[in-house]
Amino acid sequence: MTQHDPFNEPDTAHARARELMVEPLFWDCVDETAPFGSDEGSDAFYEWRNWREENPNAPLTQCFNWIFDGQLDAYNDALASDAQIETDAANPDDALLGDQYDMYTLDTTIIATGLGQLMDEGTIDPDAKPFMHVAIKRQRNPKAGHYDATTLDAIARVVGDA
Repeated sequence: MTQHDPFNEPDTAHARARELMVEPLFWDCVDETAPFGSDEGSDAFYEWRNWREENPNAPLTQCFNWIFDGQLDAYNDALASDAQIETDAANPDDALLGDQYDMYTLDTTIIATGLGQLMDEGTIDPDAKPFMHVAIKRQRNPKAGHYDATTLDAIARVVGDA
């Protein structure tokens, strides 16, 4: 994989990504409220690339499972319920991977990793999309998220169309 910089050179991103990711927020690597603008999102994108170099034919869900230390099945719709978010916000150390991530960081990592696959390969593996939807749904809750509704709507549209 070439180590192009899609943020400073958007023409180097996959054509399908450029077609779907029309909002400037997708190409902003400095705005904390953009998927790749935070340290978490930027780090996730470059970690995705490193992982992909070592796992060129593996599905994106294997990358997600690596991120989750083998606990990917625990990252499901139940985590996006208001009750679970309330519990996790009150007891962050007891949340899924709470000793490593807060909700925002974990969700942003999943979102940026999936969008990273789209930027580099022009697709998001269909089996990975449900996990991205969990991240989007959790981030819609003000106790979990830092993204605004417009950003989350754009991310959801891209994930759905990819």
